[in-house]
Amino acid sequence: CVPAMVSGRAVLQGIAAAGLILVLILAARDRSIFTRAGDAIRGKFGYVVLAAFAAMAFSIPGSLEPFRSLDAWARSLAFIGACVLFWAFLSGDDRAWRITVRTMLASSFVGCALVLLAQLDVTLPLQIVRNDFGKLPGNWSVRAPKGYAAALSCLIPVLLWVGWRESGRWRHAAWIAAGLAVSVIITVDNKSALAGLLAMVLAVSLAETARRIGAREWPLARALAGWLAAAGVAGSGVLLLIYVLPEPPPSTPVWDWMPAWMIDTHRQQIWHFTMGKIAEAPWLGYGMNSIDRVAGASAILPGYKVEALPSHPHNWVLEILGETGLVGFIPALFAVGAAAGRPFLRHRRGASPGALAQLGLAAVFWASSLFNFSIWSSWWLIGYFLLNAAIAAAPTPPARAADR
Repeated sequence: CVPAMVSGRAVLQGIAAAGLILVLILAARDRSIFTRAGDAIRGKFGYVVLAAFAAMAFSIPGSLEPFRSLDAWARSLAFIGACVLFWAFLSGDDRAWRITVRTMLASSFVGCALVLLAQLDVTLPLQIVRNDFGKLPGNWSVRAPKGYAAALSCLIPVLLWVGWRESGRWRHAAWIAAGLAVSVIITVDNKSALAGLLAMVLAVSLAETARRIGAREWPLARALAGWLAAAGVAGSGVLLLIYVLPEPPPSTPVWDWMPAWMIDTHRQQIWHFTMGKIAEAPWLGYGMNSIDRVAGASAILPGYKVEALPSHPHNWVLEILGETGLVGFIPALFAVGAAAGRPFLRHRRGASPGALAQLGLAAVFWASSLFNFSIWSSWWLIGYFLLNAAIAAAPTPPARAADR
């Protein structure tokens, strides 16, 4: 489903909807699927998520557009429920899980190949799968796959984890696919995806360092020095890539202390405008998915010819804070912290590659969302929830030869 983003958002959402219908049909015949899903929702983490959505609902009655806010609230909650049901199905059928993961792996190869061919001016295959014909802009091969590159950034920790689990050709295929995904992200100039990958490296390496310290495998000084070295190398590499990638057209900078190659001036303008609006409605905000309706949002920025707040704030913290206020934001922040903290602690207690994969996925998703995308975007949420479900549903891997 996630690699289908190479064809566009509608295709990803359509495949996800078809998958849900099939799972519902299977669940009607096997009631244990509903039982497993219900048990998961009634767990501690399930209640944390439900509490966050209950708190965010307080902003709906006073929203600038109540029905639009209700739609964003209801469908986001529905996506979570659907993906829990998908997890419940996969966790009870090892064969279905293997088919799902290997299909994802094969389709990742195809999607990456199409994008990389387009970078070499062989655009027809990508045009066919995107149904995008006619006169194309000169930067079409860079602009069109940006959403796909974002989806790939979330897929990379999953591919690395699949490579660890599998053996033989599937292991090598997963690692090669992860390398191709990084190449796609670089060639389409997706800086937010690069920031997500940096966050993944920092989070995963910190979790492994904490585990080794807890297990007394490494002295504290050596472990921290190693993590700082890894963080420095990863951070420097990502910043170098962001520095050399092309910059968008400039507008008037807001913050002199922030280089425009790191955070472009338009995004600075968006964040500055949003912060001002948050201060005017700090408790309940303006309603989910409606902050772009505030007064002045459609004003054209001088020298840029774009709106002060186009569609969304390009930052999930500002978006949730601005739309649901402190009442909705604080519980949501607890839920996000739990989504990252639970796998971190699980890996620290006992080495768990699956927990590392979930931590890496959370780091990529939430870090990328600090710089791009509306947090209520259907395709973005569906991809994140589905990948979490696939990791959590994985059967116990067979013992490796070295372990035996």
